[in-house]
Amino acid sequence: MQSHFSCEEIRQRTLRVKDTLRCPHCDTKLEQWEVPQTPFIEWSSEFQYICFNDECAYFQAGWSVMKSQRNACSYRFMYDPASGGCHAVPALTNETLRENIVHVTLCDNLYETPAS
Repeated sequence: MQSHFSCEEIRQRTLRVKDTLRCPHCDTKLEQWEVPQTPFIEWSSEFQYICFNDECAYFQAGWSVMKSQRNACSYRFMYDPASGGCHAVPALTNETLRENIVHVTLCDNLYETPAS
């Protein structure tokens, strides 16, 4: 799948990820992702932002790019809010990494006025 954005558009969109929290390749909202606790990887912050759109051109292209390097995986677009950097994070399957997506829920009474 080819991105419907030009290389220059993707470059410009990547520069704005900090403000938009949207994937520069597919314009999908990035999901907040809690980094796993592991002694093997040191993360710059406890949360990263990842594109989980399985139809994203970046993720789709990753399968053939990685296969050409004899790897059976793809990669997803990731934004690191601590460094401001954008990176690829490996994904062995479409479901890889999803267990750490942070699901934000609002309290039912968030907008109620307190009882007097």
